[in-house]
This record gives sequence, structure tokens and C-alpha cells, in this order.
Amino acid sequence: MKKTTEKENYLKALYKFEEKSKEVSVTALSEYFKVSKSTVSNMIKKLVKMGFVDTQPYKAILLTDLGRTKAIEIISKHRLIELYLVKEMHFELDEVHEIAEEIEHIENSKFFNRMRSILGDATLDPHGSVIPRSKY
Repeated sequence: MKKTTEKENYLKALYKFEEKSKEVSVTALSEYFKVSKSTVSNMIKKLVKMGFVDTQPYKAILLTDLGRTKAIEIISKHRLIELYLVKEMHFELDEVHEIAEEIEHIENSKFFNRMRSILGDATLDPHGSVIPRSKY
């Protein structure tokens, strides 16, 4: 996947909707990202072409297995970073989200595996959300 933060953020959002058992529509994503429906539609077309998303007219937008794997990787990185920032660097909870948003897009498995090891293979982020297993 040609790495872009925007595409990864869409995959992450789709996964979060899935975690909450909510159907995802162009309208829902438009409201989530506070962008136009046409902007969402254009991104969904790109993600379908890349094999990350499956959708049909007037049907829910679904992650494919490939898309879910990539989304889990991004979510795992984000939650791991938040935990590291709180536990090891003593940041406050309200400070970690924006930092994690930037760092989660790094493509270096050794970095994230080492972070996971330092944290004792933790399973929950500082907000109580599950840190999914990923190969990074």
C-alpha cells in the first residue's frame, strides 16, 4: 500500500465502527471526518481498488480481510503508543492521542515490537481499550 495518513485513517475509522457493531455508510464517514460525502466516496473508491474495502450501492461499507489486517495494525500501533506515552514517559491521558496520531504511521516493525516488549506485552491501552495483536 502506498502509505498515506488519510487512507490509514479511513481504515482505522472503519475498524472502530466495526468494533462498535455499527454499519458504515458514506454519510456516517462524512460526519465522522467532517468532510463532504463526495470526498468520502472518492476515498472509498480508492480503498476498494486497493482491496481494503468492499461495498455495493446502498449497502454498508465493509473492510476486507486485507483491510481489517491493515486497520488492526494501525489501531494496535496507536493504542500501544498511547500506553507507552503514559506508562513510560508519564504523559497525561489527555496529551497522548495527538502524539499517537502522528507516530502510528511509522513503518518499522522492530520499533513497535520493541515498544510492546518494553510494556510487557500489554493488552489494554491507558483508556481501557484492547490493543489488538499485530505483526506490524
